[in-house]
Amino acid sequence: MDNLMLEIINDKQISKDDALTLFNLDIENLLFMSSKIRRKYKGNNVKVCSIINAKSGQCGQDCKFCAQSSFNKTNVKVYPLLDNNKIKEASYKALENVGCFGIVSSGNSLNNQEIERLCQMFKEHTKVSQLGVSIGKIPDKTFIKLKNSGITKIHHNLETSENFYPNICSTHSYQERIETLKKAKKYGFKICCGGLFGIGESLKDRVDLAFTLKEIRSDSVPMNFFMPIKGTALQHLPALKPLEILKTIAIFRIILKTPDIMVCGGREMHLRDLQSWIFQAGANGMMTGGYLTTNGRDIIADRQMIKDLDMQLETE
Repeated sequence: MDNLMLEIINDKQISKDDALTLFNLDIENLLFMSSKIRRKYKGNNVKVCSIINAKSGQCGQDCKFCAQSSFNKTNVKVYPLLDNNKIKEASYKALENVGCFGIVSSGNSLNNQEIERLCQMFKEHTKVSQLGVSIGKIPDKTFIKLKNSGITKIHHNLETSENFYPNICSTHSYQERIETLKKAKKYGFKICCGGLFGIGESLKDRVDLAFTLKEIRSDSVPMNFFMPIKGTALQHLPALKPLEILKTIAIFRIILKTPDIMVCGGREMHLRDLQSWIFQAGANGMMTGGYLTTNGRDIIADRQMIKDLDMQLETE
């Protein structure tokens, strides 16, 4: 193991079997390696993003973890695509403090009218380069419209490994998600693609997901940690322990090396006083200000954490 640790620090590309053995390492040794790799590729900078739930609830997909799925019986707010002015106002307010703002919609895709409306707003937005969209399955003609409106970033999570995916969703396939990501790459978009952890997957599933993300060359990898929500099919699952989360982040950094690793949903709930350890674990970014259907921590507290660590906040 000592030889493997030295090889990892010196940039060895590890195998899936090697990656699985890393879960058995002491947290100190694992975080030592992952922080070395983070600093090599990302320096001491921290990227911070935020999102808006632009269209909420009544999703026809059966993702077992999601509060917005019509298959789950939750008290989530339901509303159609927000007015362009509301989305624009929220984006400008957020971009005063963060480097990227995501417009997220529920459902497997948006209709043509919704796409046209958003694209018109993007064409008028003075900070369109700092916007990204998470709008589900995207056909070729929509990619072209988004490109022409100035959007350069597409968010589309795989959630878990291909092997485990049928356990959490049956209304669309893993391959559909892969195809959307491949098309995004083909049209020249940067892709933000990650996963959700603590939904019953194995450690091997986590490693398999990391290697898939490496293969598709995800530019940014959001890591979410499941927060059980009453009414969802997975509400009974236990919360992940903080050190398991930190080990998972570290192993993703060791496998992936160069992409941005963003710690998002579940950070506050699961890590509590250990939130600042995400950077030692190899993350170089985080989401702030809340998530789709749950609250997060405000940017003031997160900015103070970054300052206390003598790290540099990226706002562009």
